[in-house]
Order: sequence, then structure tokens, then C-alpha cells
Amino acid sequence: MTGRLIQLLRLALADLRGEWPVALAQVIAIAAVLTPLLVLFGLHQGAIGTLIARLDHDPAMRLITPEATGANRFDAAWFARMAGRPDVAFVIPSTRSIAGQIDLLPATPQPGASRVEVRTTLVPTAPGDPVTGTAAAAVAPPSDAAPGAVADMVALSARAAGRLGVAAGDTVTAFVERVRGGRVEPLAVPLTVAAVLAPQNDGGTTAYGSLALVEAVQDFRDGKAVPALGVTVGEPAQAAADYPLFRLYARSIRGVQPVAAALEAEGVTVATRRAEIASALSLDDSLRAVLLIISSLSVAGYVVAVTAGQWGNLRRKRRDLAILNLTGYGTGWMVAFPVAQAAVLAAAGGVAAVAGFTAAAAAINTLFHASIAHGEAACRLDGASLLAAAVVTVILSMAPAAAVGLAFRRIDVNEELRHV
Repeated sequence: MTGRLIQLLRLALADLRGEWPVALAQVIAIAAVLTPLLVLFGLHQGAIGTLIARLDHDPAMRLITPEATGANRFDAAWFARMAGRPDVAFVIPSTRSIAGQIDLLPATPQPGASRVEVRTTLVPTAPGDPVTGTAAAAVAPPSDAAPGAVADMVALSARAAGRLGVAAGDTVTAFVERVRGGRVEPLAVPLTVAAVLAPQNDGGTTAYGSLALVEAVQDFRDGKAVPALGVTVGEPAQAAADYPLFRLYARSIRGVQPVAAALEAEGVTVATRRAEIASALSLDDSLRAVLLIISSLSVAGYVVAVTAGQWGNLRRKRRDLAILNLTGYGTGWMVAFPVAQAAVLAAAGGVAAVAGFTAAAAAINTLFHASIAHGEAACRLDGASLLAAAVVTVILSMAPAAAVGLAFRRIDVNEELRHV
């Protein structure tokens, strides 16, 4: 069987060599149809794919928060249920917004610098937080910490750190006040800057600490005794049974709408960036539809052209096929011979199209180099996509060739040889 396949391939290649101008024209025609399609799909995967990836990597685009404070209460079971959803990447309780307002000062101001005081929002974080990333582990209390212990570590936004003039490893002092019994009671808490976040992660003046630290600050403001902060005056603080707010991040921008819809079905009104996400996804869907229409028209035209080419090719070789049939090659060769030639031509055209696409993509990426970051591309296709395009091209070429070959199985050998 293998020997006959090799022989079939040799005959097909020998015939193509004998008519190489025609074969070359067919290869160029295949590449001319396939290359523009590859470029269009490359632009979609590159430009639109880069846009979607940027939105996916922006935590603010995946953020879901309640719009009204106190309208709902969220307990541990609710947080466990939400964390178990496959479309939720991270969720953490939040305290009242006003309770997280603190003033930060550098513990050791730079020589000659004036006193700098920055009003920041203290936000709880934990491992897995897309905003703080690896810094979340540094601000969490150690696993062997005593119950009620508060880690004195925070991660600062780039803007807050810049205004304070501090960097990772420096110490800042957090000032908090409360009014108790008609008297103002201030509290100074020394904190170590565990990390400074990238500007794109948080553009505000924010400090991220452990949930225990945020709860301790809130308890202090509520007039409670907070031994972890050195405050022993006030009623003992109780562990929170539920929370008025949360900070939740969908796993991707495509998951924002389903998660928001599920929350709103529970009566929780949430704030998201749905309008911006819908605009980007609508553009992606529209371009997919346009590519599908263009691809369908191109495929239809390609199949018609291949069928016509194979029909004309076999009509010219009716006598050659009749002689092969007379010398022992069965009627199956009437089908196998054009199919083998179509596969060879399609493979050659696919290689030429990939080469053309590679050159075009390089030129396009050079034109857009100023607007794309490292690792991004305005036009690109992965190896699997290129291989799939080549395989589809071969199949689309072989199918009409097989149909034409089946039609030519009815060749009358005697009639054809009578004219030799």
C-alpha cells in the first residue's frame, strides 16, 4: 500500500513538473487567496486580541462593588459561595469607606523636606488580589500569628508613595482619630511599606493592608478597645459576623456581566465598567462576523476556482488517464491522481501564504511599534492557527478534486485510445 502511494505521489509530481508554469500559477493563486485572509485574522488576533488582553489585565475593568453601603449584609457563607464561582477570581470583605480614611506621614522625612501628610484610603487585601499581586502575601499576618494579631505592613499605590517620598522597606506613620465621650482621641500606628504598586494597578492614593488591620482601624473609630493597636480603652471589639461591602474581581471581562447579573438577582445593586466592556466585546464580535462573511465568500470562490481548474486539467489528460487505466491502474486512480496533485499544490500554496503573511505581519508590527508594548503585536497568528489554515486549504482543495475525479471514472478507455 505504501509503495503504491509513493508511486502515486511520484506520478503526480512528475506531471506537475511537466506543466510547471500551470502548477506555479495555481500555487500563486492559492497564496493570493489565503494570504489576505491570514492577514485579516492576524489583525483580529493581534489588535483586538491585544485590546481584550489589556482590559483583562486591568483589575479596574473586572472590579465589581456594591453601589449602596449598608443596603445588604454579606456573611462568611456568602463570601465562600462567591469565591467558589469559576468566573470569580477574587473576593474580599470591605468595611465602611469612611472607616478606612487614614493620614500617612513618612516616619523619617527627607532632610530639608517639609512635613508631608497624605490622606489615603486603607483597603483590605489578601493573597490572590489582582491589584496587589505578590505584595498581598507580605501584608498578611503570619500563619503562626496569635488570634487578633494585626500585621503592621501595607502596600502603597504609586501615587501615595510618590507624594510621601517613600519606597518599599521604609516606615510610615498612620494617624487616626476618634471622638469618644466628647473628646478627640488620636492614634499613631507605625507601618512598614511592604511594596509600592505599579501605577497601572492603582492610580489613586491608596494603602492596602490585611483585613485584620482594616477592621482594627474601624473598631478604634467605633470606640472599641483594640489591643493589637495598643488601645485598651473602650468596649471589647467583637469579631465581625458580616460586612456591608465587598471588593470582587471577575476572572475576565467576559465574566463581569454574568457575575453582576447573579448579584443583582440577589438584590445587590453593583457598579461595574459594563459599558466599556460591552463596547470592546461588541467590536470583537462585529469583526468576527465580518471575517466570517469574507472567509465564506473567499472559500466559495476558491472551491469554484479549484473545481474548474481540476476539471480543465483532467479533460486535457483524458488520454493519459486512459493509458494508465489500460496498463493496470484501476479506476480508483482517476480519483487519487487529481486528489494527490491538489494536495501538493495546496500544501505549496499554504507555505507560500504563510511566508507572505509573515512578511506582511512584520511590516504591520513595524508600523505600529510605537503603540504596542513588549510582547504585544498588531498582527499575529499562533502556530496552531497557521497550521489549521494550511490543513483547511488542503482539504478544500482535495474535496473538489475528488469530486471531479469521480466524474471522470466513467471515461471510456476504448473511445479515448481510438484517437491516439
